[in-house]
Amino acid sequence: MKHPLTVRPFISDSILTVLVILYTLCSLCFSRHTSYYDVYKLSGKDSVSFEKAVVTEVVSEKLERHPVQKGMVTGIQQLNIRITSGAYAGTSVPVTNFLNYDTSYRFTRGSRLIVSVNVSADNKNLHVFINSPDRLPPLIVFAVLTAILLCVTGGRQGLRSVLAIIFTLSTILFVFIPLVYRGIPPEGAAVILAGITAGITLPLTGGTGRKTAAAAAGTLVCLCLAASIQALFCALTQVSGFTFGDTDSLMQIAAHSSLRIGGLLFAAVLISSLGAVMDIAMSIASAVNEIHLNNTSAGFLELFSAGMHMGRDMMGTMANTLILAFTGSALVMLIQIYAYNMQPNQVLNTNSTAVEIVQALSGCFAVISAVPVVSALSAQMFSRTRVR
Repeated sequence: MKHPLTVRPFISDSILTVLVILYTLCSLCFSRHTSYYDVYKLSGKDSVSFEKAVVTEVVSEKLERHPVQKGMVTGIQQLNIRITSGAYAGTSVPVTNFLNYDTSYRFTRGSRLIVSVNVSADNKNLHVFINSPDRLPPLIVFAVLTAILLCVTGGRQGLRSVLAIIFTLSTILFVFIPLVYRGIPPEGAAVILAGITAGITLPLTGGTGRKTAAAAAGTLVCLCLAASIQALFCALTQVSGFTFGDTDSLMQIAAHSSLRIGGLLFAAVLISSLGAVMDIAMSIASAVNEIHLNNTSAGFLELFSAGMHMGRDMMGTMANTLILAFTGSALVMLIQIYAYNMQPNQVLNTNSTAVEIVQALSGCFAVISAVPVVSALSAQMFSRTRVR
């Protein structure tokens, strides 16, 4: 009689895995489009493609270590390589590898790399240049090891967490981005994304039930509150999607598509805050649920107080996590500010600094508001139920 019980979780997890894979493939098909500008076409009818290659011989090299920056090697290498993909697979060509501060790639025999293959319109002239090492295999290994560690540590919940990550990334990359590109307002698309992500990933990682419902509802309420306060301070500070650093390229894309640039900042804040808010929301809802299971007579105030105590412990660390994440993304800018002794009036009022501050504080507002909101929703739901 125990056999069906042990098989049932395996079947349900297998079905979930298949559904997530099918969703990813369908989303990928939905995201396909024809670009208005082919960046791989050169002047005339010349074209360029990026192919895989392998170093067959290091003919010569003249290298030296940087006198100050430890680990940096500069110089020049003469290599023979063999292209292993594309129309010219199997072709051997000599290339020159220039090692500079931003391309300090030292290759040896057997090294795998990515090269740009420039072909003239008459297919008579072939020029090959080194682009970068072939980083995809180690990145795939790294991702697989992380997924295995998550599954081994978390068991079934670890597997469901992996599925949730795949679902979230597929939704952002293959659904949200194409919708925004095709003219859907970024604000509305971000809210829809948040609702779908919270409604799918929270049940995957936390199971179904009242605690998940409370966490999902609290996540949406807090994100809406954060969005409202963000819109207010964006208006006061006069920052928007137009103040991003890549506005020029976005304007060129918008001229040939239906992209609405102004709402991109709103969407960026919602997406960057979504994970932290879901985390703290599920933690508080789970804590309130456990207290309710151990004390079915606990009322609203007792459950709410327990949720607030739990949330206060997480609130500071989660807000600190968001601040550190945004600070890490602006680390190069901070080093430049320090090195040049830039004046505060200039630094704090530039577009890039203002955008980073608004993003960080909006995320912190969402996390902080999640504590009372989710505590109240969870206490309200569980105080009306009794464990059978």
